[in-house]
Amino acid sequence: MSTPTRPAPGERWTICRLDHVHWGANGGAGLLLRHASAEGEPRYLLALRSRSVDEPATWGMPGGAIRDGEMPEEAARREMIEEVAHVPAYRIAAERVQDCGGGWRFHILLADVDRLFDAYSQQETDATGWFTRAEMHELPLHPGIRLWLDQAEASDLPDQAHTSQ
Repeated sequence: MSTPTRPAPGERWTICRLDHVHWGANGGAGLLLRHASAEGEPRYLLALRSRSVDEPATWGMPGGAIRDGEMPEEAARREMIEEVAHVPAYRIAAERVQDCGGGWRFHILLADVDRLFDAYSQQETDATGWFTRAEMHELPLHPGIRLWLDQAEASDLPDQAHTSQ
């Protein structure tokens, strides 16, 4: 269990082989929820990062450090609950792993939901919203979600399952 004064095992700053500083000794993970309606383009749930975290005032997916003994999906689900208070039923559609080049990895779990739902700002989150990819281009995006968006749009199969980057 994590407390404000004592993070859970694995929740700490770490330095990769390229001397980049990252939050999460075991890497990180996040859920990128997608809702595809018959009326239009898919919409993705993003959270506006608060001033108390790295990359503040940028939009990204709820996510964070993988604790000791956690699988990426467990960490992503826990982080979603911590940051936006709710995780509806979902189906994992794809996993994309971003490596910083120095061995630190962030798992993006793209997951489909059957309906849009209200997500509430909680810890580390100042706002939430559902956005199309086109709308994302108008937002100040977290570098990780910007990379995902650029790679997804450059690919003929933008949400191809289990790709690794």
